[in-house]
Amino acid sequence: MLNDEERKYMVDYEDKYMTNNDEENMDRIHVHVYTTETDVADEHQHMFLGVSGPARMEGRSHIHQIRIRTSFTAENSRGHWHWVDVMTDRAIAMADGSHTHYFAGRTSMNDDHCHNFSDVTGLGPDIYEDEEDKKPCKYKYKRPEDEEYN
Repeated sequence: MLNDEERKYMVDYEDKYMTNNDEENMDRIHVHVYTTETDVADEHQHMFLGVSGPARMEGRSHIHQIRIRTSFTAENSRGHWHWVDVMTDRAIAMADGSHTHYFAGRTSMNDDHCHNFSDVTGLGPDIYEDEEDKKPCKYKYKRPEDEEYN
């Protein structure tokens, strides 16, 4: 019998997460959201939030790139931010059929220090193919000078 550590990576993803420019497979590309705080260094900390890069195959699972700039900290009259560029761990299957990813790392060195961080991404679907989402968007932005706007 498999323990939880062995089971969590046993998701068969085949090629359904490969990222390419094939329009037919664009519905299969997915991303994850994240909101993360760094540890405290030099008496302050930063946060970063965003959306991961598209899934990339990694063995029988997949990973995502997280590449972003942290929040800006204004100290004295200078201030600074840091860069984050890490890859997530492989997908961790959840009981409801979704999955998440663990990620950790260290920010770039700025203002003579860096910050450590670790977190998990928001949940993502194994594959999202909702027919409703394939319909074309009917919303059209109307500018104030458009006749129909007034």
